[in-house]
Amino acid sequence: MTSTQHIAVLGTGALGTLIAWYCRSHELFTINRNQQERFSLLEYGASEPTLFSSTSWQGSQVDWLIVTTKAASTLAALKGIESQLSAVKNLLLLQNGMGQQAEVAQWLETQHSAPQLWVGSSTEGAYHAEKGHVVHAGKGHTVIGPWQHESVEQADKLPPSMTLSPDIHKVLKEKLAINAIINPLTAYYQCYNGELLSNADYRHHFDTLSTEVDELFKQLNWNTDFSIPQRAEQVALATTQNRSSTYQDVLHRRPTELPYICGYLLKQAAQHDLSAPLTTELYTSLSATEATWSA
Repeated sequence: MTSTQHIAVLGTGALGTLIAWYCRSHELFTINRNQQERFSLLEYGASEPTLFSSTSWQGSQVDWLIVTTKAASTLAALKGIESQLSAVKNLLLLQNGMGQQAEVAQWLETQHSAPQLWVGSSTEGAYHAEKGHVVHAGKGHTVIGPWQHESVEQADKLPPSMTLSPDIHKVLKEKLAINAIINPLTAYYQCYNGELLSNADYRHHFDTLSTEVDELFKQLNWNTDFSIPQRAEQVALATTQNRSSTYQDVLHRRPTELPYICGYLLKQAAQHDLSAPLTTELYTSLSATEATWSA
């Protein structure tokens, strides 16, 4: 029988709610703006949603604090509970994009009794439905690993539904490659993932961007276990009716994660005097659109 863990989830959006659902048989705590403690999730393939509850975290000892906020909100969210971090054994960042992990690692160095930092990548699909519950739209895999292999002790037990990756940094970069293609294009055209393949104009941009990202990864010596253009097409085909997280953000006029996807990639390119013209064009255009929402 599996022993009970104490797990807190910071950020209960669609993915956070799904992660909390996986952890519901353990001692579950949640942290969110509205102090919501009751949740509803429609399991993959089910006809009726499952109700489950949590307890708002007040700083008790936890084995895991799992952060599922947007990348840009990570540091602010953690600073909001700074005085309680000494009660956390393992801190896991489970988000899209790259850059925030290094920011958190640097900040934790200034903290007394800082938790061990873990990072992860998930292919789970979830979204908020109109009826108020979260829909588990597609089963995926969540892999995690320590941010610094040489200095972070392995956890005794991982959170439910998660597996250990021998090279989480490579996993993060591989996901970044696909996100850097599908997310900006679906946001730019405001389309479903599959339309990037079925619409001739979108497909031209898709192929061009796939080639650009692939070439940039090669120039940066970032090796992947797959052909980036082929994997991007496979993902778009497998998620034909999905809206990317960036497209959903655009629809709801929310800040996107593109600074931690396209922005991160462009910073790496600039540091090595490399160019990525289509990524730059898309990022500039979408950033300008986003700026008008708060103008």
